[in-house]
Amino acid sequence: MMAEPFQPLTGKTLRTSVIDTIRQAILDGSLMPGEQVNQAHIAEKLGISRGPVREALGQLEQEGLIRNVPYKGTYVTEITREYIEELYSMRQVLEEFAIRRATVLIEPDELAELHAVVADMKAAADAEDSGRLGQLDIRFHALICQSARHHLLMQTWKALDVGVRRCLALRHRIYSDPRDIVGTHPDILAALEARDADRADELLSVHIQEAGEQLIKVWAANQQTVAIDTNAGVLSDQLF
Repeated sequence: MMAEPFQPLTGKTLRTSVIDTIRQAILDGSLMPGEQVNQAHIAEKLGISRGPVREALGQLEQEGLIRNVPYKGTYVTEITREYIEELYSMRQVLEEFAIRRATVLIEPDELAELHAVVADMKAAADAEDSGRLGQLDIRFHALICQSARHHLLMQTWKALDVGVRRCLALRHRIYSDPRDIVGTHPDILAALEARDADRADELLSVHIQEAGEQLIKVWAANQQTVAIDTNAGVLSDQLF
């Protein structure tokens, strides 16, 4: 069971804390794509007035995580089929390039860290801790990109981070057994450690492609269309 995402705030500035808390709720799936954001509920749970919540939602709207529908309310932005296709095709291009460089450039300490991440992934899967598993999955791929020693690649990959995290938060809908999420990560690591660029590239390519295809299937199966006329202050939402 997912922990309550909105708890009384401590530390940081109030504005930063509210923004970070709501953003994290979107990224970890506590607030789902298309879900209406209840300002009063969030303010009550955080122990604050609605003003800082409204300000935070304004910032998150600029980040593309929230959108305001006049006369209707505030909603988490949807994840569309086109978005998933674009995100995962871009990931595939970037990470295939990264892993080919990494097979040449990766250092022993980086391989050791990847082994630790895979071990932690297996432990998180056994504990059915999907939140931790998602974080480790992202860490695995980030480490491969970092080991490619290519600053522009890493900047581009980081730009995809929010989208990747949102999609990973939906992945629990696909896998009945969290251990399936671990999947081919150990094999990818083995190929990387063997400096086998072709094998590592092939495994990673299939892994990302299949993940994208599975997300599209779950999107299609759970899609609900709410017909809204934007000119009348309404909007077409694809809800999970």
